[in-house]
Amino acid sequence: MKFDIRRLVSDLGGASRVAQKLGITRTIPYQWMDRDYISSTYLAKIKEAHPALDLDEYITEGERRAREKRSGA
Repeated sequence: MKFDIRRLVSDLGGASRVAQKLGITRTIPYQWMDRDYISSTYLAKIKEAHPALDLDEYITEGERRAREKRSGA
């Protein structure tokens, strides 16, 4: 699954703000963006800190279309 980590971090106020909210060092969100990978543990913490956040919004369009096609939507 392709997940737009850069947009997520940006929408949440940037790396420093995300780090502050999660109680982690500010370099960790930059590592997510550099590696293009974020663990489910951190996604759960982000969701806990921002319960109204719809993580599906950060799935790239190409992947979203593929999912819809597979599900028959």
